[in-house]
Amino acid sequence: MKKILYLIPLLLMATSCDWFVFDNMDGYDATITGKFLDASTNDPIQFGVPDNYGFSVYEENFEPPKGNFAPSALTWYARTNGSYTNKLVFSGDYRIQTTQSNNFYPLTEQFSIKKGDNTKDFKVTPYARISNVSFSYDSATKEIVAKCNVSHGDPAKTNGIKVFLMIAPDRFVGKNHNNAEDVTATTAFVEAGAVELRIKTTGGNKSEFTYKQPHYVRIAAQAAHCAVVPAWDEETIDWGAWGAIGYAGYPDPPASVIVLVHHDAEYTNDGTVNPNQTYNYSSVYKVSEDFGSFTEVTDWE
Repeated sequence: MKKILYLIPLLLMATSCDWFVFDNMDGYDATITGKFLDASTNDPIQFGVPDNYGFSVYEENFEPPKGNFAPSALTWYARTNGSYTNKLVFSGDYRIQTTQSNNFYPLTEQFSIKKGDNTKDFKVTPYARISNVSFSYDSATKEIVAKCNVSHGDPAKTNGIKVFLMIAPDRFVGKNHNNAEDVTATTAFVEAGAVELRIKTTGGNKSEFTYKQPHYVRIAAQAAHCAVVPAWDEETIDWGAWGAIGYAGYPDPPASVIVLVHHDAEYTNDGTVNPNQTYNYSSVYKVSEDFGSFTEVTDWE
C-alpha cells in the first residue's frame, strides 16, 4: 500500500509536465492553386523539370506555443507549365519571397488564404521572353528547325540573350536534361529579335537519334547583362570597293585586300543581372517518329 501511495504523487507530477500535453491544434483547413504569369503578357511562365521548381512562402501569422522565433520558409513547388497546387495549407496570412535563383526578377508579395479552396496567381517579370515559337523538319538537311522571337523582360537591365534548342527522349527536357550538341542549336549572345536554331537528326547529339524513340523539344533563353568591349576583326574586300575610297590609282592592284574592321563584341554574362544564369523556356513539344508533326505537351498534372 505504501508503494502505491508513493507512486501517486509521481504520476501527478508526470501528468503535469509537457510530455502529456495533447496536440489540440486544428489540422489543415485550406487548399490553394494558381499560376506564375508574365506581368506584361499574362502568359504562363514555363519552368524546368516539374516538381523540382521550388519557391519560398512564409506564414505571417504563425505563433509558436513557446519561444519567440521567425517562421521558417515553406517550400512550394511549381509544375513545368507554371502552375502550382498545395492541398495541405492552413488558412491565414502569407508572404511569397523569391530569390535570384528563380527565372524571373525577385518577387515579394503578401497574400491571404481563407478556409476552403483558394486561387492565387503571381505576376512576375521573366528575365527573357520567348514568343512566336514554331518547329519544322528540313528533309533536305535532315534537321529539326526551331524559330522564335526573343526579347528582354526588362530591357533596362539586360542587353544580351543566348538562345538554345533542347531535345530529350522524355518531356522533362531542360537545362540539365538536354541531348543537343550541334553548334547551330545554340546562339551567341544576341540583342533580341528573330532566331533560328537547328539540330541534326543523323549522328551525334548524345545518341538521341541512334534508336527509334520519342523525342521532345523546347527552346530556352538566358538573358544577361553583358560587358561590351571594342574588338577588331579581319575582313576581306575586293579591290574595286577598296579603290572606290581613294586607292584607285594604285599600280598593279591585287584582286582583294584584307582590312581591319572595328565592331563591338559582347562578352558573356557579367553576373550583375541573373547571376545564377537561369533559363526561361518555351512550352515542350513532342516530335512524331517521322518528324512530321510537333505537338505541344499540356498534361503536367
